[in-house]
Amino acid sequence: MPDEHEVRAALAEVVSRVDALDDDTRRKIPDRAISAVITDLDLAWIGRFESGQLLDVREIDPSAAAGAAFRLRMSSDTFLDVVEDRLAFTAGWGKGRIRVDAGLRDLLALRSFL
Repeated sequence: MPDEHEVRAALAEVVSRVDALDDDTRRKIPDRAISAVITDLDLAWIGRFESGQLLDVREIDPSAAAGAAFRLRMSSDTFLDVVEDRLAFTAGWGKGRIRVDAGLRDLLALRSFL
């Protein structure tokens, strides 16, 4: 099981990858708040997508993650598997390793981005 340091480093990698996206991909990202809860380490972050950028990413109490339009829940192992390209996000979602809570419109927007 990854530790908190490894998960925080992986989150920094995710933010860096979003920063490096091409303009066409950025246009597909809906402007919404997003939260991620790492269930086995009781860690959570919230941020927001705006104009294709991931902004204001900060650590929060996991109970505060419910306010985001996109709410992701997964184990630390799954998070690192996705970040290190051992598991595609959509495959993890389809297999139930990643839980995505969002409204129908937001889910459709997420699918168009992925």
